[in-house]
Amino acid sequence: MELSRRELNLLLPLLAGQGQRDEHQVRLDSNVYRPDQSTDLHGEPKKGGRIFSGTDHSGFGLEMHQTVLGPGVASHPPHKHVHDELMIVLDGTLETYVEGKTEIAEKGAIILYASNQMHRVRNPGNVPARYYVIELRGQNA
Repeated sequence: MELSRRELNLLLPLLAGQGQRDEHQVRLDSNVYRPDQSTDLHGEPKKGGRIFSGTDHSGFGLEMHQTVLGPGVASHPPHKHVHDELMIVLDGTLETYVEGKTEIAEKGAIILYASNQMHRVRNPGNVPARYYVIELRGQNA
């Protein structure tokens, strides 16, 4: 089947939108996830990986990933977004920044970043810091 340039111009945005929508349409079910427990950065300053992304039974969007930051490394520049975020410190120490205020979060600490607040984390320690991030993306994920 051959499509004209005009037909492709009409079709491509629809297909792109469908792909984005499907990413969070995966229905999450009960499962045991076993992410990489290693803090070995293999010479890199930062590593991470998605653990899951999808919706619960009500359509509420959830995403979870893991990050390891090397000593002195920040996750990214301060930013904000609509969804809330939970971070669980698994190894090392994080310096959390929220709306101009910093605080130290050690192993076992839980950080909550509320919607639309400028935030970031940085590893102030001399060993890698590993943490989980749970994004509560909501109904419009």
